[in-house]
Amino acid sequence: MGIDTLDFTPDPISLLESNRNLGYSIEEAISDLIDNSISAKATYISYEIHPNNGNPYFLLKDNGVGMSNTNNDLVNSFRLGSKNPLEKRDPNDLGRFGFGMKTASLSQARILTVITKKKGHDTLAFSLDLNFIRDNGKWLLREVNEDLYKAEIGYLKNLDSGTIIRWDDWDRAPKSEDDLLALNSQINDYLSVCFHRFIEKGISICCNDYSLESCSPIPFGEGASKFSSIPLAKNNNAMQTSYILQHPKNWDEDYENISRFNSFRLFDGFERQQGIYIYRCDRLLTPRGGWLGLIKKGNASKLARVVIDYPNDADALWSLDVTKTNASIPYEFKREITKLIDTAKKGSVRKIVRGNRSVNRSLSLSHSNIWKVSDNKEFNSYKYLVDTEHPIFKELIDEKKFKEKDLNFLLKLISENLPVAKIIDNNDRDPSKHDRMLSQNNLSKTDLEIAKLLFENKMQKETKAVAFSWLLNFEPYCYCEEQLKKELL
Repeated sequence: MGIDTLDFTPDPISLLESNRNLGYSIEEAISDLIDNSISAKATYISYEIHPNNGNPYFLLKDNGVGMSNTNNDLVNSFRLGSKNPLEKRDPNDLGRFGFGMKTASLSQARILTVITKKKGHDTLAFSLDLNFIRDNGKWLLREVNEDLYKAEIGYLKNLDSGTIIRWDDWDRAPKSEDDLLALNSQINDYLSVCFHRFIEKGISICCNDYSLESCSPIPFGEGASKFSSIPLAKNNNAMQTSYILQHPKNWDEDYENISRFNSFRLFDGFERQQGIYIYRCDRLLTPRGGWLGLIKKGNASKLARVVIDYPNDADALWSLDVTKTNASIPYEFKREITKLIDTAKKGSVRKIVRGNRSVNRSLSLSHSNIWKVSDNKEFNSYKYLVDTEHPIFKELIDEKKFKEKDLNFLLKLISENLPVAKIIDNNDRDPSKHDRMLSQNNLSKTDLEIAKLLFENKMQKETKAVAFSWLLNFEPYCYCEEQLKKELL
């Protein structure tokens, strides 16, 4: 007796409507279309957003190899899962599941139209229209009314080959023209980072014929230094490289307008751009960085960047998702990558400390720091207090510049009114300004006068060399050895 079988072919409109919610953002959807254009050997790719009097539509044009009726190329491109992800593919193929064009487009609009021309073949055009499929209850493509797409068909007539993707009934587009314009800028930033390696190779990616500039998350030139590059595993061609960015005090003052410092100005700012950047066949999957759960983002690692490159035959190992925007680090690599991250983090800390203030010796004496930081057990918080035992204040009292009682009262008042909330708010707005502030290492006239007083008093008991070495054990003098040499020695 045979085994019973049941047909479980999904209802077309139910499946397609569900696939609209796979999690694509507009930038990610357009990136998926560009992947197809690059795989089709396009050297020119342009996207356009047309407000169209409140009925916006989207176009993506390329001069790739195009498609024809031969072997049902065009029809197959509309099939969900048109490629088996387990099949061996060209090393430069950016595709993965055979879902991209459909799922990316339908995540934004209800009508996807493909107009394409292969060299030596006629122009073809079909639409995947959710409303049409809903009304017919079948997996049907709709032939295109050429009168509605004269401009697109005319565009392809001037090319040997190419493809145009069009979205209509774009129900997830912003409603106002101003919002559409802002969206353009957002998309441009994202694409310029995701595809920066392809732009550097000479592939032109444009917005309305305006060429996007390459924006690497690792600044060029003096912007970052590479300190490690090692393979992740044998027979896999995966490589990890770590970088440390230069300290903010060395940036150009107009860094926000300099494209090579793009990771300082794009998205959420350079502190939040710290992390791992994963490339698959030169396509950046993680343009916003992050440490993928291996460590937390923090000030200590803000200058650290780790780049991982892997080929498309390792997709299963890296668990690439349908949107091609997320990959998971394989368990067998986590320890190795975490070790590299830790090294990069230490390098970041060293550069932050050196960049903030160059301390030439450890502060070994007690009361070396002007500010004392401790835990306030009563309120489960930090406590910041000016150290009244600091030699500077002691000398001011001994020289009768202040009465001890008055000075202690003044320092207590300063300690209790430290503008913590404002400091936190400013740090959230632009932490690099604090870094630049700490890099101002010259002592003021008043600081120098007190330094001379301390130095001369110490010299009454010690040699000049010992007195100078002693002085360098205290803030703020420990940061300004060269200036003090000129003034005191």
